[in-house]
Amino acid sequence: MASNPGMIHRFRALLADRQPVAKQLLFLGSVKWLENSVFDSHDLAALQKHRAAVTDEPVPLVAVSRSGIRSSGLQAAYGPDQLLTVWRKA
Repeated sequence: MASNPGMIHRFRALLADRQPVAKQLLFLGSVKWLENSVFDSHDLAALQKHRAAVTDEPVPLVAVSRSGIRSSGLQAAYGPDQLLTVWRKA
């Protein structure tokens, strides 16, 4: 399936305990849903930079990638198979 150039294929996510003002940040994540581009050390560095801009706390980093993960330093990493498994159990 070809990618639609108008679609968003990358974004950052922040999960907090409540809104509008969080007391606790639960994780900071990145979704990279590109057909031929894995989540790599450059993506991890960008995610770490975003975390530093948000907090000084060691908030866990999570990545979701369509094409795989080639980076260490994440507390969790998910691909299409893991997402489908969770969705099917829901």
